[in-house]
Amino acid sequence: MPEESRLKPAAFQPSQYDLVYNLAAVAGMLFLLLPLVLSWGGLPKTIPTHFGPSGKADDWGGRSILFVMPIFAVLAYFGIGFLRRFPHVFNYPYAITEANAERQYAMARALLNLLRLEMVWLFAYIEWIMIRTAQGKAVGLGGWFLPVSLVVIFGTLAGFIIRMVKAK
Repeated sequence: MPEESRLKPAAFQPSQYDLVYNLAAVAGMLFLLLPLVLSWGGLPKTIPTHFGPSGKADDWGGRSILFVMPIFAVLAYFGIGFLRRFPHVFNYPYAITEANAERQYAMARALLNLLRLEMVWLFAYIEWIMIRTAQGKAVGLGGWFLPVSLVVIFGTLAGFIIRMVKAK
């Protein structure tokens, strides 16, 4: 890798967007935990543990699986938060120079922050639907869930890549 792509970033100063994304991600983690705590005692012993491409539950198991989503959300939140500290080691499609480093690093951090937000809310929604399906209040994620989730995540990636290329 060329030396110029390893320029160290200046001290990170969170933007207003960073703060909003962080608050929204924390709200997502609270939304993930609240239905679990409020409904735990009334949940059946067997709940949906997997949803097929149609969005309908196709596997069932013990309700303790509901603790997996909060664990994944916390790992995503803190893991991606940790990775954001090292934008100089990311793989960029072009050379990072003194002139573009801070701008590119800021966009890379913003991308990770938005992806972190999307991941937390994705886990929160899946868990909420697992609980509602177990309670008989829903029939699954719905056939729209997978395509919409993929469009949101890959659309975010594509949008930031386009912005980063234009700003190189």
